Amino acid sequence: MESRTTDWDIVIVGAGIIGCSIAWHLRESSLRILLVERSEPGGLATNAAAGILGPLNETSSPGPLLDLMQESLAMYPSFVEEVQRFSGLSADLVPSGILSVATSQEEMKQLTSRWEWQKSRGKDLTFLQADQVRKEFPELSKDILGAIHYPHESHVFAPRLLKGLLGGLGKTSVSFRPGTSIRKIRPEAKHEMTAETSHGDRIRSRQIVLTPGAYLNEMEIPDPVPPIIPANGQILSVRIPDFSLRKVVFYPEKGYFVPKLDGTVVIGATEETVGFQTRVTPRGIMEFLSPLEHVCPRLLDAPLQMTWSGLRPKTPDCLPVLGSHPHYPNLVFATGHYRNGILLAPVTGKKIARLLLERNPKDNSLLPFSPDRFV
Repeated sequence: MESRTTDWDIVIVGAGIIGCSIAWHLRESSLRILLVERSEPGGLATNAAAGILGPLNETSSPGPLLDLMQESLAMYPSFVEEVQRFSGLSADLVPSGILSVATSQEEMKQLTSRWEWQKSRGKDLTFLQADQVRKEFPELSKDILGAIHYPHESHVFAPRLLKGLLGGLGKTSVSFRPGTSIRKIRPEAKHEMTAETSHGDRIRSRQIVLTPGAYLNEMEIPDPVPPIIPANGQILSVRIPDFSLRKVVFYPEKGYFVPKLDGTVVIGATEETVGFQTRVTPRGIMEFLSPLEHVCPRLLDAPLQMTWSGLRPKTPDCLPVLGSHPHYPNLVFATGHYRNGILLAPVTGKKIARLLLERNPKDNSLLPFSPDRFV
């Protein structure tokens, strides 16, 4: 088949939650926008995510990442409402609050330390002693010594949110091309970039945004390229329709469970560096199931619904990569969100869309996440 060349104003490579959010924030522009995806939208990370929206629970110290996450969390209600209104699909955003629990004295020290610095900075959280935990949350184990309650943190059904974004974008002028694998990106004359597909087609654009998640380094891109590795996360779900606890619960060693509105409880998650394998193993599942004996043993007797795994895009410093290529301003990165891609989707979409439309917006909040840090 003869290769073809098409021309666009903006091409977004990757139709996960980040790429779709950027397209969503660009949808009202008059530009020719193309969203391309190598396989199924959200297949590696978004569709595997538990959808937790917990900035304070996710950070061990103050800094620009926490600021960015809290800005994004504040955007979520209006972001989801707009997507739902446009697409007609519910994303099940639940303002549940999050509990972070401790089951040993060492964990209590860590929990207390986190509570102290967060409280000293005026954050809204409550420290619960063991008797308060037992009284307010009888589903939890008596082995819990204490907990932090984050009342404003929440969760969303990530695959449904992505489906809503795609459905809404389908009603706009944004074009979508699934099954399109980008092999190479190279600069052209007249400040343009060209993306070459695995089929030999050429996609020429004034600006290209790279949101391919863990697959960034699988493409041939002008140096320097931010180092992204895939971090595999195993996860499972059980079914408990009468489960009374509605809070997201985090327990030691980064385990968590998320009660969804349909009676499903999502439990996770491992972190493994095993390349692009999306595998589920007995040993991996045991990592986050074993501690539940001292957190919420009832979950261990619930009917197993399904298991799955996904690939989180991770940078060496665990911070996202947001901004223009050091040598090519019309090549923009929005990747490396690691554990917080769902949480950071609204703010990433807003800020990257602004960068694309204004070219040089005065937004210092993106400087800590600049690709320049890897030069």
